[in-house]
Amino acid sequence: MSSQTQSVQLLLKDFPRRPFDQKLLHELVGKEVKKFQCKSSSENVKSQWEFLLKNEVFTLAATEGSALQCDSTLYYDGLRDRLDLVLTFTEHDVCEATFPFTVLQDLLETQTITSCSQIFSWIESSASRLTKDMVPQKGKALILLRTLNDLLRRLSKMGSTTIFCGRILTFLSGVFPLGERSGVNLRGEYGPMWEGVKDVEKRHEDVETVKGPEESQKMEVDSGKKESADTKDKDGFYTTFWSLQLPFSRPPLFAFPNTFGEFKDAVDKVLPVIKEATTKERAMMGNRGANGASSNLKRKREPELGEASNNSEYFFAKFLTSPDLLNLEIADTHFRRQVLFQLLILLHHLLSFTKVAKAVWSTPRNRSLQMDFTLESSDAQWVNDTITKTSAELRSTAPNGPTFADAVNIILDREKNWVKWKNDLCAPFDREPWSVSVDGRKVGMEEAMREARSKRKEGPESWKWNLGSESLTEIWEMGYRDLSDLQNPFQPGDVKDFVKKVKQEDARIEMRRKQLVKNAERLAQARAKAAALQESTARQETPAPASTPAEPPKAEPPAASFSALLSVPSVSSSPLHPSLPPKPGSSPVKSFLEAGASSPARLPITLAPLPSVIAALTPAPAPTPTAALASETSSVIVPPPASSLTDDQIVQYEENRQRWSWLALRTARDQYLQHFGKIGTGDVVLLANEIEIEKERDKNQKMQKAEEMVPTLSSTQGNEDRKASKAGDATGAAGIPLDVEGDVKMEDR
Repeated sequence: MSSQTQSVQLLLKDFPRRPFDQKLLHELVGKEVKKFQCKSSSENVKSQWEFLLKNEVFTLAATEGSALQCDSTLYYDGLRDRLDLVLTFTEHDVCEATFPFTVLQDLLETQTITSCSQIFSWIESSASRLTKDMVPQKGKALILLRTLNDLLRRLSKMGSTTIFCGRILTFLSGVFPLGERSGVNLRGEYGPMWEGVKDVEKRHEDVETVKGPEESQKMEVDSGKKESADTKDKDGFYTTFWSLQLPFSRPPLFAFPNTFGEFKDAVDKVLPVIKEATTKERAMMGNRGANGASSNLKRKREPELGEASNNSEYFFAKFLTSPDLLNLEIADTHFRRQVLFQLLILLHHLLSFTKVAKAVWSTPRNRSLQMDFTLESSDAQWVNDTITKTSAELRSTAPNGPTFADAVNIILDREKNWVKWKNDLCAPFDREPWSVSVDGRKVGMEEAMREARSKRKEGPESWKWNLGSESLTEIWEMGYRDLSDLQNPFQPGDVKDFVKKVKQEDARIEMRRKQLVKNAERLAQARAKAAALQESTARQETPAPASTPAEPPKAEPPAASFSALLSVPSVSSSPLHPSLPPKPGSSPVKSFLEAGASSPARLPITLAPLPSVIAALTPAPAPTPTAALASETSSVIVPPPASSLTDDQIVQYEENRQRWSWLALRTARDQYLQHFGKIGTGDVVLLANEIEIEKERDKNQKMQKAEEMVPTLSSTQGNEDRKASKAGDATGAAGIPLDVEGDVKMEDR
């Protein structure tokens, strides 16, 4: 025992200065603990260490009075060192897990409030070590909760210890879960009931006691004359005003029949008085603001020492219910705000007792939260109107009325969530982490999403639309290059207009076939991978079969080649003329029957899915199992050519192409019928080329004729000029005048 005492003294002497590394203290304590491990039983060693450590703590705590007079810092540092030593010994499993909390409980009971604040600061700094492996409602958690609750009872709810109370409550809310039963009022019990006011009756009794019998007789004679109506009104308002505190403190009183009616009348009387006081205050503030120019010239009074510099902070210890102070209290903005805030809380509470609201939250399990009261629809309307008036009155108070009102509304909105949680009997907030079952075991999110994260890290696939989107790529491949191509609508009337539409349908068909080829290649690759995987699995699982005599292959009729089937035309020619395509919407079978044997045509063939068609068209003899397996794994799926692929979209595009071709031929039938023999089976593009060639030929012929007519006209004009010149020469020689036409002019006789 003496050696252990020396060890504790040595540890306190060599205690490191603050701040220090916790590992250093653990090393020092570990050395001392190892010295006494094998000297006695573990229980005896534990009890001896606990006794010595507790003795050191309370030996120092006994000197609190004299130590605080000399040097409080030295005393509090020594107290923290001893508490750190107690906690470190407990972490080395030398003391019981509840030993630090037992020491704290006894220590806080012996110390003053100032010292308790310092000790609680150490508790806050060591919270992570104290609450390690702490289970709520068990063991050291109960001791800690009991210790802090006892400390809260010692503290005053009003005055300088308010901040200390807040620190303790904040610590408890952080250490214990939100649904801790000790911190939840499950039964819905209310605080102490309002005792009422009796100042009016006492004041009358005191007046009668001070005055003599003669004066009392005079007062009885003249009481009717001296007592004014104002005094009665003031006394009545005083009683009415403070009577509101009774339902504020005890809402279950509304279960009595007359309580709500009296409360309603009292509120209707009090609210106008509060509104009048607010209006008067705002008017006085307005007058001060108007005269602000002169008041600003005055020197402001400097605050004295110890005087609060922040006027926005205020504190109410308790309501003062003296009748003489009521007018002054109502004139105070902070007092009015407190009363209005209380009224809003109670009104919102009453709204939860309507028929609809009670049906939502009322259950047999929360009977303690219910009361035998139902708010009728008319009363609910009055409550809502009163809430609106009260909120408006709060907003009109000064200073910062709107800010205060908004803060109150936010608090009340959040309080609805807490009330709902309370009505649900404080369901736990804790939720298990997300998990999924993989191969019979639970896996967390990180492991479950590992494959998805790796896929997201891979590079994106090449975009199949070269120009950004399917629509832009389509119109570009269809030949549109400018906005003017899109702005000019289709105007039929010439063959070249229909040729443009036919080319657009051809472009759509080509695009669709390219897409089908890509899909077929992907399917072939996927099936090749599956076949390779199946082959590797079969090699591992299937043993080598015994040799069996090979059966001769069965003779099968030769099948048509795949390219031959794909080369079958999809449409038949028109029965009217071999060069015309069939009429849109007509059946190919019907066209074939009407056309007869003179225009043979085959029905359109729609391709089956690629693998099934290849499997159907490829004859295979019955091989041995080994040969069959080898043939299956070594077969290569070859996609058909793009020109042979078709589907519903391509069929639709081809029908559109035929329709435009039909309309083009009908348009050109009357004017360009002579070219129909040159265009085969209704080739509209070839017809347009022939029309262009004919137009070019006609244009060239016209130009040649015009060029031939020019020399003829010039030679004719030259002959006429030569004749006129010869006639003039003849007239000049003979002296005979000639007229314009060359005849001899007759002279006047």
